[in-house]
Amino acid sequence: MPDDNLTTYSIDVTDAPDGLTLWRMARKFLRARGIVRMSYHFLDPTGGRAPLVRAEGFPEDWVAHYIENDLADIDPIPALAARRTKPFFWSELETLVRLTPEERAFVRELETAHLGDGLAMQVYGPRMRSAYVGLGFGGPRPELNEAQIFELKSAVQLAHLRYCELDETRPLSHRELSPRETEILSWIARGKSNSVMAEILGVSRHTVDTLVRRIFQKLEVGDRTTAVLRGLGAGLIVLDRRMPVTQSRDVT
Repeated sequence: MPDDNLTTYSIDVTDAPDGLTLWRMARKFLRARGIVRMSYHFLDPTGGRAPLVRAEGFPEDWVAHYIENDLADIDPIPALAARRTKPFFWSELETLVRLTPEERAFVRELETAHLGDGLAMQVYGPRMRSAYVGLGFGGPRPELNEAQIFELKSAVQLAHLRYCELDETRPLSHRELSPRETEILSWIARGKSNSVMAEILGVSRHTVDTLVRRIFQKLEVGDRTTAVLRGLGAGLIVLDRRMPVTQSRDVT
């Protein structure tokens, strides 16, 4: 049984000073409950904020395939989650909704990717600011009772509400990247290391390290893959279909 409970977690989340700290708090709580893959898809319906996508624990080749082939357009799981109050297991999808041939083909791809089972859920915020959350177990569906599933949804709902608060108070200019930072982000998307980027740009490794840290801070991310996903969602970079997505790693 995890040492931290939902009450302690809720107090910690309320005090989270930024999105990255909040993500790490949620990740720690969820990992203690067997969650090894996490994705969060937030879109402000007013259009005032750029889309936010965070993903962790998914195989690099699957993330690249999902992005390069625009699979978000045919993925039926988030759409169903938006119509349901209760979370559902990914493996239950075909018993809950009638799929189009294209959607069935996506489900077959999902199965061959060997991601394991997971939970899909929608979380809600003020002014219709909802988000889809996927929680993957990395293997077969575990035996979870209703209380355990409710605890997982409560945890991500609390985190989402805190993110909405942080997002409202953070000025839009804070997340704008300079031309040089945008260039660095595009090289990150191409899989280039900091030392290689320094050679390409004719600057020191220290300069590139500083720019990468600044990009992570502005985008409120802690790894290269999530920075690329965030940049794509915000329209800061365009991913060439031949371009690899870099491996996710936290920055400490």
